[in-house]
Amino acid sequence: MTLSSTPHSAPLITVNDLSHAFGLAEARMEVLHAVHVDFYPGEIAIIMGPSGSGKTTLLTLAGALRSIQSGSIVIGGMELMGAPPARQLAVRHRIGFIFQAHNLLESLNALENVQMGLAHLPNLSAQEMRDRSLVMLNRVGLSGHEHKHPPQLSGGQRQRVAIARALVREPSIIMADEPTAALDKASGREVVELLQGLAREMHCAILMVTHDNRILDIADRILTLEDGRIEENHRGLERAAEELASALSRIARYPSYFVPDISPEPSDAYGVFADETALALSHAHADVHALVARRLCANISDHARALAEISETLCRLEEGVREFGAVFNARPAAVSRDWANPFFESFEFLLMTADESLFSGTKSDIETLLRLTEDRGEMMEALRQRIYKGEAGASKEDQDYIFDLTNCFSRLIYFLHAMALQADNLLPGKTRD
Repeated sequence: MTLSSTPHSAPLITVNDLSHAFGLAEARMEVLHAVHVDFYPGEIAIIMGPSGSGKTTLLTLAGALRSIQSGSIVIGGMELMGAPPARQLAVRHRIGFIFQAHNLLESLNALENVQMGLAHLPNLSAQEMRDRSLVMLNRVGLSGHEHKHPPQLSGGQRQRVAIARALVREPSIIMADEPTAALDKASGREVVELLQGLAREMHCAILMVTHDNRILDIADRILTLEDGRIEENHRGLERAAEELASALSRIARYPSYFVPDISPEPSDAYGVFADETALALSHAHADVHALVARRLCANISDHARALAEISETLCRLEEGVREFGAVFNARPAAVSRDWANPFFESFEFLLMTADESLFSGTKSDIETLLRLTEDRGEMMEALRQRIYKGEAGASKEDQDYIFDLTNCFSRLIYFLHAMALQADNLLPGKTRD
């Protein structure tokens, strides 16, 4: 199986060299300084930072709610720097806005407030607007509340109406400014999880300004603004590492399908399991390479590239494990079981050790795997000598089999050693001994 990088989504928003200031002369204060960042479809980016750091300014500039002074913002191919009012309006129509105060009109009921989100679509009939709004209210869990006015709804329910209003126009981008600030812990959690699920389903990008540390776990990326500059913590790296760890765990289960001296062929379930493993590995591989393709800060980029190297080696390891199983199960009758079975046992042991140690997060475990696999040259020579001493009278076919099995085993050792080297001190967010 040869895996290649999947084509990556283009950014929905590209920010280049963006600077912005308030005030004049001595009172001038720069709140954004040469900001560079991209935002992609389907991801949730949380923007954090102290008060006055420029979070809301960045959000309003990217939302075409404020004119750009210096730099560039491109949204869906439309440049906002120097954009005329018509282009700014076209950009705003692609964005759903959610604010801390939810900004609902108390004179309108929930259904009518949601319908306000469709006011810019004159081609929709009144019935179509009503139907779409009812569907969206149902999706945010407010079916049966459509005739209630904002004072009759709880804080969490009012914010759900605001989310429905933002999403009913089916935007490609959602911008949320402190959406949980006025909510209690339970309501805030419900709101962000709802927003997360709907954004994933609709493939929106979410830019969220927040001070709420309780909701950071939903983020794909965390951007920290301080002194007008942006730093990035990419939670996607942690998720990618988890995906690779899961794929390795699946690969370590392959030996259970190669039962020596019981069945001449792998289990009937082997094909299904192998296909599922290949699919999981393919997804992890594509996700890692999507991270590498993105513009990240320097240390995050280093971690992304390290995970990509591990992913490449993991793909080759999976191929090698399959090959070993195929060779092992093709053992000629003349080849001693006692000779072949130690290969299987060592093969199984090394995979289990890799599974337990490679992503454990402790340097000592990785060093154990390195020690077990570092003498592959000497091991290969010892195995070759054993072929000719232990099976001196074997036929050419049998010797070829023994050589193939030895070669497969040596390749597995090489891949495991390479993975341990790549992982050592490179995985992000791990505490090392």
